[in-house]
Amino acid sequence: MAPEPLINRIPKQKKQDDVPDDEKLRLIEQTGLLQKVKQREAELAAQHNQASTAEYIWQAIFLSIPFGFLVATFDVTVKVQFSEPWTYYGLMMKAVKSAPVLCPFIYLTNRYKNKKWMQAAMTCGSMFVGSLLLYTLTHSPSLGQMLRAPGLATIWIYFIVQLDLLPATATLVMVGLYWYFGLNKNK
Repeated sequence: MAPEPLINRIPKQKKQDDVPDDEKLRLIEQTGLLQKVKQREAELAAQHNQASTAEYIWQAIFLSIPFGFLVATFDVTVKVQFSEPWTYYGLMMKAVKSAPVLCPFIYLTNRYKNKKWMQAAMTCGSMFVGSLLLYTLTHSPSLGQMLRAPGLATIWIYFIVQLDLLPATATLVMVGLYWYFGLNKNK
């Protein structure tokens, strides 16, 4: 016969609580402990929701680096498309020059991205920039595309990343409709 498992050998003790629940609730309310807990939770939530200016500056700096490289990558993509020469040094310099330009824009939009007015502004901006990008790609000569497309594509992607899901989807649909019914019919 197999020995009894160790878990069954642990003595079971039932804790007897002689204090009724209504008495416990009265004691908690009388001491004010529940209000103190709620007040502390509210303080912690307010601290968590309020980021300092320095935090937004660091966020802008750290977000401007990948978006600077995105501008440079799109620049190289356009150059390759039109058989223009490019170098890794040029790619790095474009990224380094783009990041400080993007930093204030990213700071302002990132700081207020949870506000309804900023969401509305970024939604309108996304529709405008996306439509302008598609218009530039279909109606501009190659030099115009090389100059405008990398920056417009980067700003458009940034807007989509920062927008809430519903406005981002709506702007993508609107730009798609502009391309299908506006630009595509002209061909």
